[in-house]
Amino acid sequence: MKTLFFGAGPLGTVYAHLLHEAGGDVTMLARGERHDWIKENGLVLQNELTGEKGSSRVNLVDGLKPDDEYDLVIVLIRRNKLAPVFEILAASPGVKNLLFMGNNTLGFDAYLKHLPVEKVLFGFPGAGGGIRGQVVHYADREKPKGKRRAVTIGEIDGLSKERTLAVKSLFESAGVPVDLTTDIDGWLKYHVALVSPLAGALYKHNCDNYQAAKDKETLCALVKAAKEGGCVLRALGYTKRQPFEFNLFYWLPEFMSRMAVKGLLKSKFAEVAFAMHAKAARDEMGELAREFKELIEKTSVDTPNIDVLRSFIV
Repeated sequence: MKTLFFGAGPLGTVYAHLLHEAGGDVTMLARGERHDWIKENGLVLQNELTGEKGSSRVNLVDGLKPDDEYDLVIVLIRRNKLAPVFEILAASPGVKNLLFMGNNTLGFDAYLKHLPVEKVLFGFPGAGGGIRGQVVHYADREKPKGKRRAVTIGEIDGLSKERTLAVKSLFESAGVPVDLTTDIDGWLKYHVALVSPLAGALYKHNCDNYQAAKDKETLCALVKAAKEGGCVLRALGYTKRQPFEFNLFYWLPEFMSRMAVKGLLKSKFAEVAFAMHAKAARDEMGELAREFKELIEKTSVDTPNIDVLRSFIV
């Protein structure tokens, strides 16, 4: 499967590298200083959980031409940076399938205004990280000897199609687990319901996840905010809480949820996948917070803790 990664940020780099190392036909689209650095040095990465360092030289381009042909384009670009990308992709009939992997609060209308519904599917990466001096520092598992976190993929209509299974096989060929969901819209909304207050908690502590883990007030607000977000989504008809772990905010006593969140925030994974990303992507986090507020305003659910943590974002 001839694959283009549109976006040379941390996660585009991670997955392009892994697929390339597994023998995939991979091309990376990068621009400006990032393009020039990769052209000279290749992709350079460090797994902060395992200590493993990696490098590879994938095919590199600085643009997508109308006559370029790819079986799959994987778009790993922040939600608030997508508008010009839509126009480029719409003018590229040689692209057969488009996988958008990233945060999405408000659904797919903005995508489908520009792109044919039969071309697009959606997902979310399991890894996280950032770039320092053009080197990608990332975490793709929660413990050094643990399994890689899965990529989540789903079709708008919830069906598993031939191309869905082909994309799943592509990632799995590189040792990346894949979870297929029948409700990718709901999955992405529930993800934002947790990520947005988590970002607020991190900004409250200057993106120091270890300090956030020590603050009981922050932990309480975060747990309650996640539950409020779930109530908003249920009120809007999203009754299947996902990913599955989200249900713990409802099933466990609050103090147990608080301890679970504290343990996560104290981890190296949180430092790399959450805090590093939050520090670099405040503009995206601000947009997600504003978009989730739009969802809240469609309901009568009170969200005092979401409101408090949002104040640290916007």
